[in-house]
Amino acid sequence: MKATAGRILYETLKAHGVACLFGMEDPIQVFHAVDRAVTRVVTVRDEKHGAIMAHGYAQATGRPGVCASTSGPGATNLITGLLEALQSSVPVVALVQDHPLRLKGRHAGSALDHTAALAPFVKAVLRIDLPERTAELTRSALRIATSGRPGPVALLCPTDVMAAETEGEPFADEPYAHCPSVRSRADAGALARAAGLLAKAERPLIVAGGGSVASGAFAEIVELAERFAAPVATTMTGKGAIADGHPLSAGVLGTSTGGLYGRGKVPNALLEEADVVFVLGSRTGQICYSNWTLPKPGTALIHLDVDPGEIGRNFPTDVPMVGDVRDSLRDLLAHCRTASIARADRGNGGRMAELKEQVARELATVAESDRRPMRPERVMAEIGRVVDPSTLIVTDASYVTGWAMSQLDVPVAGRFMLSPRGTAGIGWSLPAAIGARLGDPSRTVICVAGDGGFGYVMNELETAARYGVKVLTVVFNNSTLAFQRHWEELSMGSYLDCDFLEVDYSEVARALKCRGESVTDPAELPAALARGLACDGPYLINAVIDPEAAAPIMGFDKPIPPDAAH
Repeated sequence: MKATAGRILYETLKAHGVACLFGMEDPIQVFHAVDRAVTRVVTVRDEKHGAIMAHGYAQATGRPGVCASTSGPGATNLITGLLEALQSSVPVVALVQDHPLRLKGRHAGSALDHTAALAPFVKAVLRIDLPERTAELTRSALRIATSGRPGPVALLCPTDVMAAETEGEPFADEPYAHCPSVRSRADAGALARAAGLLAKAERPLIVAGGGSVASGAFAEIVELAERFAAPVATTMTGKGAIADGHPLSAGVLGTSTGGLYGRGKVPNALLEEADVVFVLGSRTGQICYSNWTLPKPGTALIHLDVDPGEIGRNFPTDVPMVGDVRDSLRDLLAHCRTASIARADRGNGGRMAELKEQVARELATVAESDRRPMRPERVMAEIGRVVDPSTLIVTDASYVTGWAMSQLDVPVAGRFMLSPRGTAGIGWSLPAAIGARLGDPSRTVICVAGDGGFGYVMNELETAARYGVKVLTVVFNNSTLAFQRHWEELSMGSYLDCDFLEVDYSEVARALKCRGESVTDPAELPAALARGLACDGPYLINAVIDPEAAAPIMGFDKPIPPDAAH
């Protein structure tokens, strides 16, 4: 077809099934080419939030999310959102309006070396210098974003190139319209060694990471667990790899869920006791592996990941397996069926049930509390009662992550919870929830945020109202930066400037054309949640909680060394 490069770029995105474009009308030639009957343009209040919306959209749909920005400060606003997508392995393509090529090096308005500025935060930076290469480079951006370990790509769009007429073929390179786009498989020798280790194990444990959910390996993980009578723990991004009601589901492990009132004590104990650990699609980060103290030295480790750079990064690995989790497990299970390799229950299920019962008794003291200000565990318990298989929970970072990951049960295997675990930066959940709901309107989206994190993003309530995005937001409002406050108290003996004014965020919601209410009595939570879920647009519950309540973080029940890092 003959058209401007901007139109050819958009038509290439449309051919790949891109249904939403998050940004502020730049690159202008692209936005003016959009067929609004096919692609929804979502004008955001901050480019960072556009990148986060694209992230939420990508995780909810399995397709790459697309965001956009103008040049200079618009591009640098994207960075926090793109960094989270990079660290979380989420496919996002950022269209960045670049200066006309004829003005390069002349100190044009808002001039910036976009390649240098964005390169550390994306998988690749591509620039369209020739209009005839527009479709090719757009397809390349989608290919890079969705293949290997997925991640964000920046596509620079100089305005003079975008305005130029050219010939181009905006067809879809079909595999790269989805993620994962290309599935690799572990080699047969590694599969056989893994099967042999699992068959001999006395206390095996499967650890399902975010790659397990991204690859859709839900049925395979259950079959593997049942074949070897191996409990399944998950990382935070792996939550949803197995339904919590399954008798072999152990829960979310790590330091964020393993402290006081935390159900992470169960998988942490199983990981400490394991003699063979099979890690699936996990980058073995600090928090989920208890500052890299677990698994213990001497534990046999099998590690399956799509990225060979992650295998052996933090732990000696007995069986390295490079490949997509779902398809590699299919091959492993086929090998086990052919060779009649399995192992009877060794009593691990009884050990896990005992641990779960003990933790449940401890948690009940706060999850069933009628105290005011409300215990956050009670608020989370009430949210848990309205969760069903259609629910998608979107959490912010910090305390709400620990409460949600520890307490909320996954009703059916699948993507159940989104959380910014790549960087753990607060101020993420609301735009991610908006993007997820726009990507998949069939999901009931519940956003949970602390008041500190919510202060970063509350302007996007107006965006949610403008587009009629049905998202229920629950703000856990303790009028303080509680993590920082409690860290300072435990480390320094006191805290300084962490407290906020008491703000009713439901009033803010109403000012921004949403609906909402404030709740201070836990007995009123069920009715408030019912009203929020019945609302046909965005609704916010301002839940006033106890500022002294801490998330179930290991070590927060005793002093912290002054030189410790967050």
